Amino acid sequence: MLYMHHKILLVDDNVDLLMITQIILKSQGYETAIALSLQEAERKIKIYQPLLILLDVCIGHEQGDSFCKSLKSNPDTSNIRVILMSGDDCRENMQTGDDFLAKPFDYNELVEKVNKQMSLAKDNRTLIPS
Repeated sequence: MLYMHHKILLVDDNVDLLMITQIILKSQGYETAIALSLQEAERKIKIYQPLLILLDVCIGHEQGDSFCKSLKSNPDTSNIRVILMSGDDCRENMQTGDDFLAKPFDYNELVEKVNKQMSLAKDNRTLIPS
């Protein structure tokens, strides 16, 4: 099943993880972009307008969960689905996002969670009047 034009922004400070995740998601037909910082993510959200963001909870000294809260409270970005990721099994952070993915993650779990959130994002977009 191909999902071209279903854009995903990957935000993490681990370049290797970003590349592997990007390869996996592109093999599933998703269009992806990457950001290595929250500042870069902000710029790419405006330009790229993703339906889904995979967001690391800790990006260097920046807090991905706080960034997620600000996205969800902004009417311009509140409809973007967010999967928070962390090497620490801190599922309480899931409260700010739409889902949580513990690192290192399984290929099948990544694809399953992304497919689910993209389906929900697509449903939300059809409900928003243009």
